Amino acid sequence: MSTGLHRYGGHSTVADPIAARRNRRRGEGPRISGLTLSDGPTVLTQEQALAGLGLAGDEFAEGIFARCGVERRNLDLSEDFLGRTLQGRSEQIERELMAHAVDAVEQLQVDPLQIGTVVTATLYSLGGPTLAHRLIEHFGMAPTTDKYHITGVGCASAVPLMRLAGQALREHPHKQALIVAAESMSGLMPTSPADSKAKIVASAIFGDGCAAALLSGDARAHGPAILASQVHQIGGTLDAVNMQLTEDEGYLQLARELPDLAGAGLDEIVAGFLRHNRLARPDIDHWIVHPGGRRIIENVQGALALSDDDVATSWRALADHGNVGTPAIFYVLKDAIERDRPQAGERGLMVTIGPGVTVGLMLLGW
Repeated sequence: MSTGLHRYGGHSTVADPIAARRNRRRGEGPRISGLTLSDGPTVLTQEQALAGLGLAGDEFAEGIFARCGVERRNLDLSEDFLGRTLQGRSEQIERELMAHAVDAVEQLQVDPLQIGTVVTATLYSLGGPTLAHRLIEHFGMAPTTDKYHITGVGCASAVPLMRLAGQALREHPHKQALIVAAESMSGLMPTSPADSKAKIVASAIFGDGCAAALLSGDARAHGPAILASQVHQIGGTLDAVNMQLTEDEGYLQLARELPDLAGAGLDEIVAGFLRHNRLARPDIDHWIVHPGGRRIIENVQGALALSDDDVATSWRALADHGNVGTPAIFYVLKDAIERDRPQAGERGLMVTIGPGVTVGLMLLGW
């Protein structure tokens, strides 16, 4: 189940309140002191996914699957699973999301009693008890641990989740905050994708994934500091990313104009955010761009005048995992940290695009 990736950086000491105050005086925020991923055992190529969904030989489907930028992804397209209704898949999805969450948290190698807040998120809401409740019970965390379960943030996830977790650190200065983003896009695979082009598009890009991140207020912790963040909802775009649910099935419907909506005005949004933080685009050393699909990456790259190297990590995440929804940007961040090895004094900018349409921006400092 594990990806083999482990908690980067080193120590997981409890946040020192004096160091944390000194850190805030320097204008820094909490640090992302750990980041892990957990993927399922079933990796399918696009050809295998076409066959599993009964789309082999469909000219439109084959074209979309070939051009979307995805090469392989984790999916459950077994006949037994796809043959169930949306409700009939719930028990298995709940079990698998929990298993991946546990695996990702275990890789962080953190003392559960040092966690003061747990924030979990999925698109596929399983009701209660939530994933956060279950993790607290499973790891024997303190019964006073704060818990939040967020649905619907989708691909814009990292910014609001980390903002919430960072705010929670102020209430628990001696502890750390845990974020778990887990997604079963298999659960939202339509049972009859061939009857709709919108279903085919959704079936071409999404995959399953899970990520866990640890936030620390300790100025000595390894990992990038969250220096600033912002979310910007674009008016009149609520229908651009829409979860279609019926009695029997569900799928994410993506408007054809979504990539254009994501790119339109992005230059001004980013420039304003950086200007507010007394920076400009040349001051950004690392770009962490949402791997939402080929046209999303291309439109963001064009809008921000980024180089191919700037978005290489996004293309790798899309090719190897597909768009895994809520944890998607964590996959890009993990790769950027491990491959690019940012140096002290460098900055990164995270750009997420999610339902709403909401643009998330997060400034990181090493």
